[in-house]
Amino acid sequence: MRNLILIIFALFIFGCSKSAPELMNTAQHYLDQNDADKAIKDLNLLLQKFPNDSLASQAQYKLVNIYKNWKFDPQNVLINLKLTIDNYPNSIHSNRAQKEIDAFPEWIINNAESLRKRKMNNKSIDNLNYMIEKYPSHELSSKAQYIIGDIFMNDLRDFDNALIQYGLVIENYSDSKEESLAQFMIGYIYANILNDFEKARKEYSKFISRFPNHELTPSVKFEVENLGKDINDIPALKHITS
Repeated sequence: MRNLILIIFALFIFGCSKSAPELMNTAQHYLDQNDADKAIKDLNLLLQKFPNDSLASQAQYKLVNIYKNWKFDPQNVLINLKLTIDNYPNSIHSNRAQKEIDAFPEWIINNAESLRKRKMNNKSIDNLNYMIEKYPSHELSSKAQYIIGDIFMNDLRDFDNALIQYGLVIENYSDSKEESLAQFMIGYIYANILNDFEKARKEYSKFISRFPNHELTPSVKFEVENLGKDINDIPALKHITS
């Protein structure tokens, strides 16, 4: 037991004695092994021990990319972008960080959509929720809320949560372009998935009243007129089955 403690202590002393270049190299080695946690640890150690080293700004900015591409953590991305600017204001990394902060809401949306394409739906939703919480008044927040509804609807097939999320678009982002689409999707879910024609009629009527000139309004009116009918009982669609 005593020997094990000595070995651990020796490894700790060895780790603390590494130079800035050594810590940068070991951090990259860990990333190559897909071990982001150890890479983060070494980069933070570099910043703690060598805050004025020429590699420090690179280490700080490298943390940004780790939280982007390994952790998918927008909160820590933003934290490390700000630390890059605050602690290394005259570095090339600071200039890059400022540009990224200026476009951060757009990046969150794009990143969430990328995660969705990779079937990482929960991570995508986490990113979109962060966008909504961090930038509630941003013009893209309504889009973020709508995409959450769309993920529950089309990817997770969780229709109860889809209704909730689409409802939040209407509640929190009235007059946004996503409001009409959310109202339509609520009616669509009730009509075509849950077969609750009473609620479908109610939600579709809201759509028609609220958006009389919308391009979807003729389709909505047609569906309201034929809610619950068999396709053979709809003259305009009879040719499909004939």
